[in-house]
Amino acid sequence: MTITCGISYLLYGYDQGFMSGVLLAENYLQTMDQPSTFMQGLLSSLYTLGCFFGCVGSISFNEKIGRKKPILIGTVLISIGAVIQTAAYSPAQFIVGRIVSGMGTGLNTSVISVWQAETLPAKKRERFGAIQYVLVCTGTTISYWMAYALSYSANSVFQWRFLVAAQLVFAVLIMCLVPLMPESPRWHFVHGYRDKALYTLMRMHGTSDEQQSEVQAEVHLIQQAVELEARHGATKWVDLFKNEPRTQIFRRLMLGWWLMFMVMWSGVCSIGYYISYLFEVSVGLSHNLSLLLSGFNGLWYLLSAFIPFFVINHLGKRRCMMISAAGMGCCFLTMSLTIQSGTFAASIVCIVAFFLYYTFFALGYLAIPWLYNAEIMPLHLRSQGTALTTSSNWIWNFATVMMTPSLMSQQGWKGYLVFTVFNFCFVPVIYLLYPETTGRRLEEIDAIFYGTSVLVARTEWADKGRFEANPLGGVIQGLEPSQKETQHHVEYVSSNSENC
Repeated sequence: MTITCGISYLLYGYDQGFMSGVLLAENYLQTMDQPSTFMQGLLSSLYTLGCFFGCVGSISFNEKIGRKKPILIGTVLISIGAVIQTAAYSPAQFIVGRIVSGMGTGLNTSVISVWQAETLPAKKRERFGAIQYVLVCTGTTISYWMAYALSYSANSVFQWRFLVAAQLVFAVLIMCLVPLMPESPRWHFVHGYRDKALYTLMRMHGTSDEQQSEVQAEVHLIQQAVELEARHGATKWVDLFKNEPRTQIFRRLMLGWWLMFMVMWSGVCSIGYYISYLFEVSVGLSHNLSLLLSGFNGLWYLLSAFIPFFVINHLGKRRCMMISAAGMGCCFLTMSLTIQSGTFAASIVCIVAFFLYYTFFALGYLAIPWLYNAEIMPLHLRSQGTALTTSSNWIWNFATVMMTPSLMSQQGWKGYLVFTVFNFCFVPVIYLLYPETTGRRLEEIDAIFYGTSVLVARTEWADKGRFEANPLGGVIQGLEPSQKETQHHVEYVSSNSENC
C-alpha cells in the first residue's frame, strides 16, 4: 500500500517539478511563441486549475465506486494529458494537455489519502503515511536532475519533450499496482460488504483470527461510527455544509480547507515550480548554476522528507505544523533581506535559506495535511469531504503559481515578504483551532467533534491520544435520553455481526 500510494505521489511530485526545467528550454519557448512571464505562469498553473476541477468533479461518484477505481480513472487522464503535452506544437495544445493531466491528478489526490488512511493500521498510520510522501520529494528531485542532464542535450526539442513524456513511466506503474491492492475495509463496511472488510482488516493486522483484539476493536469502532453518523444525518454530501452540534461536519470541512490554504500560501509551489527561475532572476546566478543548485535542492528536500517519519509520533501533528510554519516564515524573511542586500555573501545566505525552507516544509506540511484531512472527516463523507478540502490545495496552488513569475520579477525582494507574513500568521491559527489526531484511531477522532468547542488550545484535544482509549464510547454514553437508543442499536448490530 505504501509503495502503490507513494508512486502516485511520486508522479504528483514529478509534475510539480518538471515545468521548472521546461521553462528554461530554448526550443520550448520558441514553440510556445516566446511566452511572457504572465503566459509562463498560465502554462504552468492551468495544470492546477485542472486538478481543482478533478477534485470537485469526483464528489459525484467517488463514494459510489470505491477508492481504487477513481485512482485508475485519474491515472488514465494523466496519461492522456501527458501525451497531448508531449506532442504540443502550440500554447493552446499544451494548455489542453495540462488541464487534462491536472484533472487526473486532482482525482487521484482526492482519493489516495483516504484510501491510505482507511487501510493502514492506526498505530502505523502516521509513520507509513509520512514515508509515502517521501516519494513526492523523490519525484521532484527526479524532475530537477533530469532537467539538468537534458540541458546538455544538443537536441533542444528532445530536451523538453522527453522531460514531459517521462510522466508516463510512473502512470503505467500505478495502473499495474492498484488492481493488486485491497479495497478500503471501511468503504466495504459502509456499503454492506462485511466479510470483505473483515478479511482486509485481518490482513492489516497480520492475523487470520477475526477474534484478534485489534481486529475486533476496529470492527466495533467502525460500527459505532456508522450508527452515530446515520443517527445524526451525516450520510449525504450536502451534509458537509451543515454544522449539527454533535457532528460539526462543516467545522471539519473548514479545518481541512484552510489547512490546504496554508500549504499553498507557505510558498512551496512558488519555489517548487520556479526554483531554477528564482535562482537565476532573484538571486542572480548563472543559468547552468541555477539548474545545478535546483538539483541539489531537490536532493536536500528528499532527505528532509524523512524527518516526519522519526518525529511525528513524538511531537504530534500540531507541534510539527507550528514549528514548520515558524521556520518557513524565518526562511522567507531571510530570502527577502538577502536579495535586497545583493552582495555575494548575502546570496550564499539566501541559497541556504532556500534549502532550509524545504526542511521546515517537510517537517509539517509535506505529509501531515493530507493525512489530517482524511482523518478528521466522518466515515460516510470521507471521500467527498477530502475531495473538497483537496480542491482548496489546487485552487490556491493555481493562484500562487500564476502570480509567482510576475510577483518576483516586478517586486523583487518585497515579493518574498508576502509568504513571510502568511507563515507567521499560521502559527497562532494552528495553536487555537486545530486538534491533535496523532495517537487516535479514525473513529476515535470523531469524538473530538461531538459537542466540543472550536477552540482546542489547552484542552485534551490539543494533546496526543491513546490507542487504548475509546472516547467515541464516551460520546455514546453521554447522549441525551432520547438518543440513547443509538447505543442499544450499536450493541445489537455488534452482537448480530459476531453471531454471523
